[in-house]
Amino acid sequence: MNQKTVGKNIKKIRADLELTQPQTAEKAGISTNHLSHVETGNTVMSIDCLLNLCAALNTTPNDILMGEFDLTAKATSAMLQKMTEGLSPDENRLLLEIADSMRKLKINRE
Repeated sequence: MNQKTVGKNIKKIRADLELTQPQTAEKAGISTNHLSHVETGNTVMSIDCLLNLCAALNTTPNDILMGEFDLTAKATSAMLQKMTEGLSPDENRLLLEIADSMRKLKINRE
């Protein structure tokens, strides 16, 4: 396992969720300094740390260890909520229409 790749995966997931290192570290119950070392690949994290980071980032160990960014429904919801903060009712309605169209297209493909 490449610690630098694992660290980059954690950083990407954290950035996608628009979380800072201090916010993520607090949620995971680790120090910001430790998270920084994990993200740069300068330290090997424990299994407990990995699982705590997964919980804090609403992701799975596979996403972190393998770099697969198939987001869970919970992580997708969290990202969408953060991204849509401050949108007008009309903009939110448009997003819902787009999501509904995507759902209908998926049903038609199956």
